Amino acid sequence: MKNSKVAFILVLLAVLFHSCKKDPEAGPAGSQGAAGPSLTGNLEGYVSLWDQYGGRILNSQANDTITLIGTTNKVYTDSTGFYKFQGLSTGVYSISVNKGGYGSTMAQNIQFVGGGNAIANVKLSQLSTTIVPALADSIGAVTGNITIYATLPTTSAQSRTFILYLGNTSSVSSSPATYLNYYTKVVNPGANSTRLAFTIPKSDLYNAGFSTGASAYFAAYGIGATLTASAYIDYNNEGRTVFTALSFPPSTTSLIVP
Repeated sequence: MKNSKVAFILVLLAVLFHSCKKDPEAGPAGSQGAAGPSLTGNLEGYVSLWDQYGGRILNSQANDTITLIGTTNKVYTDSTGFYKFQGLSTGVYSISVNKGGYGSTMAQNIQFVGGGNAIANVKLSQLSTTIVPALADSIGAVTGNITIYATLPTTSAQSRTFILYLGNTSSVSSSPATYLNYYTKVVNPGANSTRLAFTIPKSDLYNAGFSTGASAYFAAYGIGATLTASAYIDYNNEGRTVFTALSFPPSTTSLIVP
């Protein structure tokens, strides 16, 4: 009799539990509901132009080419340097920017959530027109520091900027895969305006992995003075910087590390 009462109570509880349970309702944004809105928007910005001496250029700003990397989608700047990609969906975008007579550049990994405007302003610099002549080198008798130098062929009324790349092979160049370090130098107008000299501490070579008796290689270019223009980070090569507003060809030399 006692067992019959217990069984009856268990059945009653099961019936009550089932009657109180409700099936879930699908919300409007759930997998069973209506699809959410597709967000789109614009990627836009300005391209500013700089001459090789670091001055801002305010004319000829039209017709710079901006391309969405990985696509054939491209637009062009207007007379103010403004560009716009319209109707882009949520995603991560990179753009390349090109103009004749200027170093190219990129804006990378632009996070775009859609439903508004993403802004990406970029700078372009004119290519340097100063070709670096033959390089020579000297090593300090006391310090062991290295000087890489050249005599520029002409004077200039403007300050000129140069860049020297250091590498461990004869293929050293402005390509990030080939250089270990770089140095910049500004040559100002005046009595020494034809003297280009880079002084490199000996410790820099050791820190870069060179040992005494190893060969170090160098490549020098003229470069646009606005170093933030026509420059971008190469994330595939240890985050090294790519500078593109360079004079060609470079001048090269090598030496034995003291």
